[in-house]
Amino acid sequence: MSQKNAIKALADADYGITRLDYARTKGWWVRLYRPGSKKPDASKLFSDSVCNGYEAARVAARKWRDEKMAELDIQPRQRDGNGHFTTYSRNRSGIIGVRLCHDYTADGSISRIYWEAKFMVNGKQRVRSYSVWKYGYEYAWRLAIAERQRHDGEPVPDTVPERPDWLVALTVTQGLTL
Repeated sequence: MSQKNAIKALADADYGITRLDYARTKGWWVRLYRPGSKKPDASKLFSDSVCNGYEAARVAARKWRDEKMAELDIQPRQRDGNGHFTTYSRNRSGIIGVRLCHDYTADGSISRIYWEAKFMVNGKQRVRSYSVWKYGYEYAWRLAIAERQRHDGEPVPDTVPERPDWLVALTVTQGLTL
């Protein structure tokens, strides 16, 4: 097994599990989310000291996670043939690192709308944004997706995400074409 495949297998084995390694807290934290949910449906910490060690806590966390996923009917995120997650439903674009953003003026009106792509370059996070007013909704999305793909190699989806209700309402009330 290649190192890349070994890392993916380990990540799948620890789906929903995070290691906590602080001065007073050491253990495995399980958090399970339903698609689109921002709050976990199940969460539990498995402390190394309570479970008699690092590996015993990890085994207990995996066992509890599997039982809870079956009980709550939570499915792990799916991967494509390259090992990347296929979609990510916690943002509008469906791609991790690409999101639709907007900024407000002091009076509360929207000052700009843009698609934002976040990516890593030489270990540092970088951000690139593309104005919806300048490029239009679809083209700005395509630019952000292409920027993200240039840095992580994930496949680019063919379909543009639907416009959110607030954006549709804004274009109607202000007579904008985006």
